[in-house]
Amino acid sequence: MRYNRNNGHNSKLQVVIQPNIGLDGDVRHSIVNVLNRTLANEAVLAAKTRGAHWNVSGAGFFELYILFNSQYRQLNDVSDEIAERVRMMGGIAISSLQEYIDHSQVAEQAGEGPDILRLIADHEASIRFLREDSRKCTDEYEDEGTFELLVGVMRLHEKMAWMLRSYIENEPVHGESPNRIGKDE
Repeated sequence: MRYNRNNGHNSKLQVVIQPNIGLDGDVRHSIVNVLNRTLANEAVLAAKTRGAHWNVSGAGFFELYILFNSQYRQLNDVSDEIAERVRMMGGIAISSLQEYIDHSQVAEQAGEGPDILRLIADHEASIRFLREDSRKCTDEYEDEGTFELLVGVMRLHEKMAWMLRSYIENEPVHGESPNRIGKDE
């Protein structure tokens, strides 16, 4: 038991009840770490996408303005799901800007408005991190609930990256392969 002093005047006894969901405390702690790292990645990428939305200009302004708006709202929504899962595991969801930067695997770009290529690279990096973490959740931690959440988040990033790539891809000539960003040669 611990005491919680919300406003310094009213002391309430707070009872902490750990979840009894078939995962021991060490496993839940490891899962919370994975989820908080994922939450940080989502927060940084949402901020970068919002920055792209705010600073879009030039050809394709309206389409990109709408696309970036839609994507950062989706990233915010999925962040809520991730934070809820942290709480389901008995953990505390990180929530400060500094914690997001400290825990994120996605690099912050202060002073620069991200462009489509940078956002594609960030989504694709997130996909790789999510693929690795989802495998860990199912293989090492035997947590199918978190596995399914992370796979859903990964699919969201796959779709977002595809939409961004599709916006800038050249139209293929019949019978030829389209030029692709990041194409292996």
